[in-house]
Amino acid sequence: THYQPQELIVRESGAGPMSLSLSIGLNVLRSYRRLAYTPWHAIAEFVDNATQSYHDHKEELDASYVESSKEGGEGSLEVSIVYDRDPEGPFLRVADNAMGMSYAELERALAIGTPPPDPSWRSKYGMGLKTAASWIGNIWTVRTKRLGDTVEYEVVVDIEDIIARETGDLEYRVRRDRPREDHYTIIGIQDLNREFRGRTLGKIRSYLSSMYREDFRRNELVLTWRGERLKWEDMALLKDRKGNLYRRTFVFKVGNREVKGWVGILERGTRQNAGFSILHCRRVVRGWPDAWRPSSLFGQIQGSNDLVNQRLVGEVHLDEFDVSHTKDDILWVAGQEEEIEDKLEEVCAEYRNFAKEYRKGRDDERGPSQAEVDAAVDEFRKELVSPEMVDRITILEVPSPEEVEQVLEPLTEGTRTHRQETFSAVVGGLQARVYLASDVSMNDPYVATDSAKENEVLVLVNVEHPHWKQLKGSDGVLNYLRHCTYDAIAEWQARRKRAETDPSTIKLLKDRLLRVSFDIEMHGGIGEED
Repeated sequence: THYQPQELIVRESGAGPMSLSLSIGLNVLRSYRRLAYTPWHAIAEFVDNATQSYHDHKEELDASYVESSKEGGEGSLEVSIVYDRDPEGPFLRVADNAMGMSYAELERALAIGTPPPDPSWRSKYGMGLKTAASWIGNIWTVRTKRLGDTVEYEVVVDIEDIIARETGDLEYRVRRDRPREDHYTIIGIQDLNREFRGRTLGKIRSYLSSMYREDFRRNELVLTWRGERLKWEDMALLKDRKGNLYRRTFVFKVGNREVKGWVGILERGTRQNAGFSILHCRRVVRGWPDAWRPSSLFGQIQGSNDLVNQRLVGEVHLDEFDVSHTKDDILWVAGQEEEIEDKLEEVCAEYRNFAKEYRKGRDDERGPSQAEVDAAVDEFRKELVSPEMVDRITILEVPSPEEVEQVLEPLTEGTRTHRQETFSAVVGGLQARVYLASDVSMNDPYVATDSAKENEVLVLVNVEHPHWKQLKGSDGVLNYLRHCTYDAIAEWQARRKRAETDPSTIKLLKDRLLRVSFDIEMHGGIGEED
């Protein structure tokens, strides 16, 4: 069956057509606390309003800031954010010295869904103040005074009280005879729905620093979080031999919408700092420390941990695209994201390829720091010159092949008969059997291998050996297993390819095996599905 739409007119006795209206109840204010905000994006709504006010009244405010700087002021827009976990109840306060609001502007700011006069910049939907404040807390106060006016207005919004009274009418205070040169808006929020503590406080600081990087670059904003002035330091980029930065700008269009930005290569590889930041109206909507990693450039979802994901960095400005209500991403429509990814792949291809190949010493983020290397070298040097090492090298005799076989054979043969292998893998027809043995003595060799069979290598790792006890973390175990197993495989290869197992040959064969994990990264990871 198919529903056929019909025009239906409902009439009452002699009356004309009835009309239905969409009604939004006051309970919607309570529902705002369930919006998908993060603390930093909610707080950013207030900063956006202040920077929008500066954008709209730049000439007047700049003149005012010049005068205030003569009296010790910053000489620019200032936004101060205070969060205090007071024993009587935590509160948030955001104060700015932007234009301030007249009565009519305050009335419009309190109206739900009434866009500002100019919705083409950061303030778009006429929702941010209400949604963000209600998400954070249930009681919020707005106190404001406009530059050039002599009147200050203050209004308190108590959400539960409004819902109980079933009216949105608000009482407000008027303070007259204020200095005309004063201008500010102060928002205080109490009865918080959520408290910020621990790592969240640090995240708020980091995200706000990243979000307003363009304002900081232009010296148009002084933003403080809990008394700390926030700043943004651009990532250090790699330079060529002539001292030129590996940084390239780009501009292209998707449909009739402009996309612009830049791509670069980090001087020091680190996954945390790599990736693209998306900016809308010069404000980051998605970026460091949670960068956008388009799959066309970075591979699998959110990238792997290869050199591209550690070095490729950039910014993409999407001013002509729609931003989400919470301003934490772009509202992609009709394949826009895929088109942008494809174009980025074109304009960034050269840098992506370079990042994939370039290594500068141990700049791979997983490598040790210079301090760690120095500490290890110092420790190892002491070990080499220790009396114990001297005894091992100068006093002990080198065992004969027969003695070596006498020590190792019981371990390997016993392993085949009564030990359960820890894991095995078939590699190009060769089966590698690895045993982590705890039923051996700490005086037995650290590893026993058997590579004499045609299609099998046996590796027994002594987990009672003192050296095993010094391994730290999964990376330490992983690398130790690599060396033990690759020694055996390299020896097996040498036996098959040459008449004698020359030690240098084994080292070269093992070197190739140790590069496999890097080759895996270059091919996009293990176990990916189409």
